[in-house]
Amino acid sequence: MARHLLHICEEIAMSGIYTVVSGAVAEEKRLGFISNNLANALTTGYKASRPVFEAVLSSSVIDTGDQAESTFVGTYDSYINFSDGSLIDSGNKLDLAFQGDGFFVIHTAQGDRYTRNGQFTLDANGKLITQDGNTVAGEGGDIIINGKQITVETDGSVSADKVPAGKVKTVRFATKEYLRPVGNSLFENVNPADRELPTVNCTVKQGFHEASNVEVVKEMIDMIACTRAYEAYSKMQQAFGDMDSKLQEVARV
Repeated sequence: MARHLLHICEEIAMSGIYTVVSGAVAEEKRLGFISNNLANALTTGYKASRPVFEAVLSSSVIDTGDQAESTFVGTYDSYINFSDGSLIDSGNKLDLAFQGDGFFVIHTAQGDRYTRNGQFTLDANGKLITQDGNTVAGEGGDIIINGKQITVETDGSVSADKVPAGKVKTVRFATKEYLRPVGNSLFENVNPADRELPTVNCTVKQGFHEASNVEVVKEMIDMIACTRAYEAYSKMQQAFGDMDSKLQEVARV
């Protein structure tokens, strides 16, 4: 009878340890997202992201044997907050910002990428490029600017000294769930079936750039809550460890 009771207690302890560890790992991942958001609070065009968690039964993760079924916390995916950031008046004629739903298209060595970061510049040949040297897509090809008086209309049309230089390509997507961040405020569309669509009711504003949409105060509050939750999980893990040690001592008696 005592041995049977001990066996049941050990199952409960081990099941609890697995659940607690999965919770601690989830909080650690959450803290990573928060830290990344805070690190990019001043990054132009950056969009805050969050992890998405789900409940997972232990039998789907590990072979629990005779141990009681328990629930783990699993990281399902991440969620990107695509809400607009505030517009910063820079006065730079090559800074462009969106008002509405849309993205600039950037040609990179890895393929087309999408961004809300409109801090552009010119290369030695007058081609419109990003700060990283990637080409800003135009609707009819590269945008070449040869002139000092640069004007960008609200529809993205560019002219230099009143001479047309092209039109900045802007696109939107029916759903943004397939856009994945790839660094430098760029996004990749991982679902080719989700095709680029023309922007609707979207205007381009010259001399402005879009700030990050990270809410620093909220992120700091979340970081404190996350840290405290992780500490609580660590204490619970220690408690289960102590319980297991006590049970082993009882088993040897």
